[in-house]
Amino acid sequence: MWEREYALAAPFVDTIISRHEWSGHLGDTSAFGALRLCFLDWIADAGPVSVITEVLQAVPFAPATQAFHALIRLAYGIEAEHAGEIASGLASLVSSHLPIDVAVDENRTAESVDAGLDHVARAMSGVVIHGNSITSRLRVVASDVRFAKAVLAPPADVYLLDDLARATIEAYWRNPNFTILHTVTATRAARIVFAELPDTLVGQLLPSLWVALCAAYTTVGCPANANAHTVDATVGWIDVCRMAVASNDDHVIKMVYTCLCEDRRNPSPLYLASAARLL
Repeated sequence: MWEREYALAAPFVDTIISRHEWSGHLGDTSAFGALRLCFLDWIADAGPVSVITEVLQAVPFAPATQAFHALIRLAYGIEAEHAGEIASGLASLVSSHLPIDVAVDENRTAESVDAGLDHVARAMSGVVIHGNSITSRLRVVASDVRFAKAVLAPPADVYLLDDLARATIEAYWRNPNFTILHTVTATRAARIVFAELPDTLVGQLLPSLWVALCAAYTTVGCPANANAHTVDATVGWIDVCRMAVASNDDHVIKMVYTCLCEDRRNPSPLYLASAARLL
């Protein structure tokens, strides 16, 4: 269905980018095709982990790129062991590069993930954020000096990814917003990518993930509905997965898959409930 309805023919690539000059095309959207071929050739020689590591070490980590889809695509490429999708994910991260340049180490540390998200949402609650897409709204937040002052440093916790996963699914359950959905799937994607990297590099990348998720949270406001309806446990994963397989909505499919994987890792009734509500 996707190929029939949405896919575009890949344009002819008439530019060659060597593996020694790829970083010079940071933010150059026209270079996607050539970067993809560069990374694909490099992966064939050095293996995917080596290439992913070198790319993420060389340029500022920008997980919000393409509304988190570049990171998600890279993660799915890793899971599927598909060199072409890994190359495409890296090429997207580079060519559409959307950094959110906030020096969080200059701000105080959040006591917890929930406290940090709540603080930045409340600090920005009176700010009107215009934009007709997730990416455009993220750019507005990224350029606002008030956000740079409001976002706290991430909690000093070795389980930060687990805490982010819990916080994002709780936020999505309170408010099933399209942007918040992307924070759930992006957190899962980061877990997949980070599992391939050295711990020292992961430590360097985590603050950028935190800032990107805070920015996404800020664009929605403060999604805290204390009256969110209770979890309905009448539907099981077998039925939910069957409906997801039959769905033509790629975001539904990705969210259900993410919820299934995260529930297997760290069970919460909110994963099944959120997936069932989508369907």
